[in-house]
Amino acid sequence: MLKSNKSNNLYRGHSIEKVGHGKRAVFQTTINEKQWSAVTETEVKRAIDAWIDEGIEPED
Repeated sequence: MLKSNKSNNLYRGHSIEKVGHGKRAVFQTTINEKQWSAVTETEVKRAIDAWIDEGIEPED
C-alpha cells in the first residue's frame, strides 16, 4: 500500500494541506485567494482565525 505525502484537514471552512514529512513538512492553505504556508499547523490556524475574525491577511 502506498502512502501519500499529502494530508488534508478542514478548519473553519479552509482546507489545510500537509505537504512533506518530518522536519521538511509545511502546512498550506488559501486565504483570500492567495496560497499561504507555515511550518506548523497552529500557525496556519492562527492566520485563518485572524482573517475570519479580524479581516487581517497574513504576511508573506
